[in-house]
Amino acid sequence: MTEKITVIGNWELCLSIVTALVPSTFSRHSLKCQVSVLTYPQQTLGVPPHVSRYFIEHRKSDFTAKSLQDAFIGQDIVISTVGGGDFDLQIRIIDALVAAGVKRFIPHEFGHDTLNRGIQERIPKYAGRAKVLEHLQNNITKANPGFDWIGIATGYTLDTNLISGDMGFDMQWHSASMHGSGTEPFAASSLERVGKIVVAVIQQWDQIDNHYIYAAGVITSAKEVLRAAEKATRRDWTVGNNDVEDSVKEGEKRIERGFPDAGMALLERSVLYDKQLQASAPFKSSSSNSLLQLLPESVADIVNKAYHDLQEHGKPGCGCSA
Repeated sequence: MTEKITVIGNWELCLSIVTALVPSTFSRHSLKCQVSVLTYPQQTLGVPPHVSRYFIEHRKSDFTAKSLQDAFIGQDIVISTVGGGDFDLQIRIIDALVAAGVKRFIPHEFGHDTLNRGIQERIPKYAGRAKVLEHLQNNITKANPGFDWIGIATGYTLDTNLISGDMGFDMQWHSASMHGSGTEPFAASSLERVGKIVVAVIQQWDQIDNHYIYAAGVITSAKEVLRAAEKATRRDWTVGNNDVEDSVKEGEKRIERGFPDAGMALLERSVLYDKQLQASAPFKSSSSNSLLQLLPESVADIVNKAYHDLQEHGKPGCGCSA
């Protein structure tokens, strides 16, 4: 049976999922699917060179209720990678796919544990995501028999945050800022792994008995990442240490000053070092990796690939991804 799957979005996360779904030299799975990518009208679709556009339909929507419903008709699964913390947008998407008769939905999670109350209180978009999950659980599922959804916590996306500098590691200038001892455990995945997790979830959907699952590629620490970065760059790094509270306060100040992306990055970074949140605990105790038949990732491999990608595509002088 061929699954008809729509992925909403046009950024790195969407492309990771699409790359894992469609036939290519990197996707070796038995899932048969027709993949559509839904974007706003003005957006173009960029896909990696090894992925043929022949296998992807690019659809466009103005994201009104009617436009979304029309785009979802005939689809088996809808995966959202846009506006995870935007409650109104997510509800509009959910209502449209239910009206269109879609039976399975993967909301925009793919990060820290949204069910963690401390993370909800610290990071505004996670509070929004929690409201979406509550709406799905308490309203949509009960009112629509046969409809099902699975939220996937994948942990911190390690390679993209290394390349962007949002983790506080500058791979060009060989320096790192830590907001704790650096030994605090945190859950992480590579961007490529996120796509593989989504494919595995779709393949094992009927075996998953929970609406929210944990499937990080690895449990690591900042010091382990630092050791891998020093080995990858063949340089000793300069390390600065700060308190977790400094990261939180500075993140909140940046948001108040009108720099939400920079502020959010600091708040997300603070989760890696805050032992009181116990953010990595459910990734250990309730991991779905065995059920999904996914082996652990290697921190060294993630860091090496991130460094290679930075060298190939980075902007000179800033340590940022192009």
